[in-house]
Amino acid sequence: MYNKILITGGSGFLGSHLVPKCKKNYKVLAPRSKTFNLYDFNDTLTYLERHKPEVIIHGAAYYGGIKINVEEPADIFYKNTMMTNNLYAAASKSKSVKKIIQIGSACSYPGNVVGDMKEEDFWNGELHNSVESYGFSKKIQLVAQKAYYKQYGLEGNHLALTNLYGENDVYNEYRSHVVAALIKRFSDERNNPVITNWGDGSAIREFIYVKDAAEAISRFIDQPHDLDPVNIGTGVGTSIKQLADLTANYMNFHGRLEWDTSKPNGVARKVLDVSKMREKLPNFNPISFEVGLKLTIDWYLKNKKEADARK
Repeated sequence: MYNKILITGGSGFLGSHLVPKCKKNYKVLAPRSKTFNLYDFNDTLTYLERHKPEVIIHGAAYYGGIKINVEEPADIFYKNTMMTNNLYAAASKSKSVKKIIQIGSACSYPGNVVGDMKEEDFWNGELHNSVESYGFSKKIQLVAQKAYYKQYGLEGNHLALTNLYGENDVYNEYRSHVVAALIKRFSDERNNPVITNWGDGSAIREFIYVKDAAEAISRFIDQPHDLDPVNIGTGVGTSIKQLADLTANYMNFHGRLEWDTSKPNGVARKVLDVSKMREKLPNFNPISFEVGLKLTIDWYLKNKKEADARK
């Protein structure tokens, strides 16, 4: 149905897996920020008018783990919202763009959801304060999708992704998410008698291997327009303590694990209901977290210097 796809954030963690996946079936544009500045409306519009993509997958984002959410909430909100505003405004004025696929986040869900997070829960409460700025900057993408469809007929899909992990992730302490942060910590401190982790280990999280997420996103390029979000994940929860135990086992750490309860846990439980995803992608079967984590750790240990240098 479509031929030319533009992927924002194509050199990032998710983008580095999404670009080659999409190149199998589409002509892919994946410009870096110096040639496609999403913080500048005129630059964004000029690029779209020159290269004429039909579909945009908007994966560019300023993000990180709990630490960056605590220290830079204003920057997170401003940068992500600015990119969304400029992209939609420019796309509505271009003559080529027919559809935008937004890469949303489970952080956009209310913090008080009981049980698995269903799409109908999306607007049913306040976000958890630990991820409020990032979550709202992603939530605004769905508002933009609805507004620009109503006024300009710009179609789209909003994919609410669970936590990603895998090769090419950011492993520096400030910006890393929990899987990457733990892998680096266990690697750097594997000879210590004790490794201390944040919180008490009770928080439940869901994780999807980045290559599986890229596969799911690529399959939505030709999916019908939908004004409601679609969860992308595995539907399987893992406690942070279980994650730490698995990481210790895979990295041959035989010391003691301790927990710094003065540090935040974040939301107590964040697991997506993926029933809608399974209906739309009936043959999509992401690998288990245990298998994906082992693949990720093996890759990291072989590429530690390069991985640690990624910003």
